[in-house]
Amino acid sequence: MDEAKMSAQEYQRMQAYARIAKQVDFIEGVTPEGLVLVRLGLICTVYFRNGGQRDMGYKVLGCFDRFVEQFGEHLQGQFHSLSGRSFTSLRKDSIVKARVKLQELIDEGAMFSWDLQSEKTAEVAAEYHIETLTSNIDHDPEWLSYLKITLPWQLLEEPDGEQRFKDWVRYLCETLDVDQGYAGLACNLPYDYHQFQPYEFQMAQRYSGLMVDPAPHLDKAALEDGIKGVNWLTLLGPRYIEQLGGMAALKQQLQLPDVSVQETDNGRLMVQAGVLPDVGAPEDGHPPAYVAVNRVLKSVRVPHPDQLHTCMDDAEGFTKANTLAWYARFDDAIPAASVPPQASAGGLRCEAGLPCPESGIWWTPAKDSSHQHFKKGDLMPDFPGSSYGSTIWYREPAPDAR
Repeated sequence: MDEAKMSAQEYQRMQAYARIAKQVDFIEGVTPEGLVLVRLGLICTVYFRNGGQRDMGYKVLGCFDRFVEQFGEHLQGQFHSLSGRSFTSLRKDSIVKARVKLQELIDEGAMFSWDLQSEKTAEVAAEYHIETLTSNIDHDPEWLSYLKITLPWQLLEEPDGEQRFKDWVRYLCETLDVDQGYAGLACNLPYDYHQFQPYEFQMAQRYSGLMVDPAPHLDKAALEDGIKGVNWLTLLGPRYIEQLGGMAALKQQLQLPDVSVQETDNGRLMVQAGVLPDVGAPEDGHPPAYVAVNRVLKSVRVPHPDQLHTCMDDAEGFTKANTLAWYARFDDAIPAASVPPQASAGGLRCEAGLPCPESGIWWTPAKDSSHQHFKKGDLMPDFPGSSYGSTIWYREPAPDAR
């Protein structure tokens, strides 16, 4: 595509996608035989209440129906509450038969789990995956239920891929009356994930933009008291919106560079940090938009999170101490004053080291008093020692556009 004919948003998307693609070989774990044991992928995990109620249980099954309709050709394996604790490959009518059995549990008000994925075995990370664990009707509404989907990150390269994924996120928010959730990039582990936790831990130490989410059921109890944190998309239900001052006040606080918000039809808020998700590679620094959103939402983050990994020491995985450090990784990354209010989410943006897409006055929050004129094609300077993280330049609007 000719850069001169490229819109500002298309240019940003191209940069963001290239930033992901550059890191994939470092993130994914592949055996010499070509088996992908750890896979970079797009995830969305939502937590909701009343999972033991009959109508909510059928809504969960509706989410599975939608996933099978769109991605059923890729699905090869499953586990569910009545499968005898064993992961099995899919056979003819396996999904239909499982659905009938789970309907019986729903009708009884019993909790249930169901996993469908694109691998036949439990030892390989799947590209396509949907899973849930609901609550028992006797524990509603105290207990959270969850549903998680996984899709290939390459979906973002397709012309409508980003929108298709965000449509899924909105659909889950509106269908399940979500209390909280998140969506973005993660290291996806096999169904039998325990032995791969050390690898995920190593990647999480290097890439701050990756969500650590190997087993959402482990987080359910702690997340009764707060959200897990921010990611590319952070999903907020009514109680958190209220705690943050209400919808209007929160939207005002989130008028930040590269941040946008969407309100769902049922009063949930989808907060988007960046044009595409960011892995947060160390050479780029923490994703600036993630840091900015974290500052606004930090007060409702879970105060006492459960350990992200189980049965691990400090060298191998997440213990209680380094779990707390991971949750706080964005807290001190950038002073609040470093993001000037005149930066608009819709403005032209360019990363350091790339050619300037348009002549004009540009500035960066990575350096004080940085306003200067660049000509189209000039390489944008970098300030690698900045506490802001990566150097992102923003074009000042023309006087008649202010």
